[in-house]
Amino acid sequence: MARTGAVLIWALLAGGCASSGGGGGPEAARALVEEARHAAASGDYERAAGLCTKAIGADPECAEAYFVRGSCCARLRLRNSSGGDVRRLEDRALADFGAAIRLDPAYGDAYFNRAMVLCSRAQYKPAAEDLLGAIRYKPQDPEPHLWLARIYEEKFEDRRQAANEHYEKYADLGGRDPEAREKARRSREAKKLAAAAAAPSRAPTAEDEKKAEGLHEDFKRSFADGNTDAALKAVEELVTQYGHTQYVQRQARQLAVLLDYLRSKTAPRNEARPKDAPKGP
Repeated sequence: MARTGAVLIWALLAGGCASSGGGGGPEAARALVEEARHAAASGDYERAAGLCTKAIGADPECAEAYFVRGSCCARLRLRNSSGGDVRRLEDRALADFGAAIRLDPAYGDAYFNRAMVLCSRAQYKPAAEDLLGAIRYKPQDPEPHLWLARIYEEKFEDRRQAANEHYEKYADLGGRDPEAREKARRSREAKKLAAAAAAPSRAPTAEDEKKAEGLHEDFKRSFADGNTDAALKAVEELVTQYGHTQYVQRQARQLAVLLDYLRSKTAPRNEARPKDAPKGP
């Protein structure tokens, strides 16, 4: 952004909660926030942020004013090419979303937007906690489930099963991301296979047990050699054909998760990721 643009931003945001001239009360604050929303809808985030600063001056307890201003800052940072300005805009957005949450602890969109900024800073643990807050207070919104599933899958090695559960919930709530929906489908299929293995349809023979153990060894060799397709084939046969064996039943859950993992590695990937786009204002 040009230097004049940066100066304008900080002139509008300076002082945080400073009043524009004194008082006004909640009604005046609501009117200013509504005007700010209209300005933001037309892409004039600088003016919208300034109006919110005035609204906060009129009513420092207006959670919505903090939320809208934070959302404007989050959007402005996506336009900005200057690292220093981006950092300051992120700091302001985080502070404003935090203020909105303190004033309204059930503000689901504020949790979500703060999580987006935290993700941009690779602060995935607090981002995940905020996404759980967004899910708690906006249970019908699929987007927090999508982001949380991706964080669990890609950033936390021990949360793959939790990631699958959130992919499933995202799909159940009508989320349309094709890759996420495919992961939800595979997760459900793996659960069915695990359930089938836990309820054997026939008594296993000694030969069945030996074959199951041999397929598991085939998987280990193929996986160690980097042959994912062969590893997947061995596990699929192990789970689908020898689920009745004690060998498979003892580790049915682990094999189901392994099967889902291998299928995710061999499936075509959609490289698109959900955009870091704040909700609102």
